[in-house]
Amino acid sequence: MNEMLLINVGIVVLFVLIFIFFYVKDSETQRRLARCEKSLDGLNKDIFKLQKMLKNAPKSAEVEFDFRKSLDDIYAIIEKDREYVDNKLTILEERLKENSLYPSSSSNIDDRRIIALFKDGWSIENIARELMITKSEVEFTLKLADIK
Repeated sequence: MNEMLLINVGIVVLFVLIFIFFYVKDSETQRRLARCEKSLDGLNKDIFKLQKMLKNAPKSAEVEFDFRKSLDDIYAIIEKDREYVDNKLTILEERLKENSLYPSSSSNIDDRRIIALFKDGWSIENIARELMITKSEVEFTLKLADIK
């Protein structure tokens, strides 16, 4: 009887430790993503300022050419960063699915269906209720699809 109790307590402690581990990893990932989002927002603000400067700048060919080249370079950097972040997000999603500590209902739900329902005018809450998934999963799918 005592041995079973010790084994059960050990299993519970193991599950708690695993949960804490994934919670810490998830919070680290969230912090990293927040930093990436901040830097991308900063770059977008810089692009907006440059575009505004271009509209107000004198129309000399040399100045316009330099600004255009700079803008093209910035756009290329932003696209590279966006692809990098998208790849990292995909890898993180796959790792979470592989570990399957969290129930992965997204394997049962087609992302295209979420997007189609949203485009049809369904609210995030209604989509989540209809597909029996969390609102955050719906928001995440829409965010990855650049819809919301």
